[in-house]
Amino acid sequence: MTEAVPRNRIFEMVKRYAILAYGGFGTMVAVGLMVLGSLLVGLAVAVFLAGFDLIDQFVEAMSTEGLLASSMVILVAGLLFLGIATESPLGRGRRLVGFELWEVGIARILAVAVAGLLMLVLHDFIEGLLDGLPEPFFLAADGLEAVARGGLIVMPIIGVPLSLVARYAAGQRPSLPDLELPVLFAVWVITVMITMG
Repeated sequence: MTEAVPRNRIFEMVKRYAILAYGGFGTMVAVGLMVLGSLLVGLAVAVFLAGFDLIDQFVEAMSTEGLLASSMVILVAGLLFLGIATESPLGRGRRLVGFELWEVGIARILAVAVAGLLMLVLHDFIEGLLDGLPEPFFLAADGLEAVARGGLIVMPIIGVPLSLVARYAAGQRPSLPDLELPVLFAVWVITVMITMG
């Protein structure tokens, strides 16, 4: 009987931290995919407009058909990432109710670092496949790298702590809007914009 109590406590503790890890990772991957998807959709629109000479060409001289085809492929990839971020089980995220603020913070910092590393690995893999493709695809890969580096460097230092401030403020005053995810998204987007500058 005495052995069952510690096993139950250990099981409950493992279950609790597994929920925390899943919720933290799901939230950070979803926000990262939203940032990446938004970047790719914006890039696709810019390439599309450059194809019709509506904006100055910021890519090497290409045919209109090449720019339009590139923009459509990039648009589909961006919409795919946005769809995964919003509709997948990871994208639904977790409110992480019942956890201390410091627990959520540590989980999100570790999760955003892992997400950033995974995106860097994906960038290295994709970069090897781009030989011979038009320049817009290299810009998209640069965007993936900017999102990954933002997740590794800026988000653990600025993004996650600011989201915890928003979480704390919303917990103290229920009348305040929940700004956790918008803060994470805004910091990550600003980081990518500065990086891609």
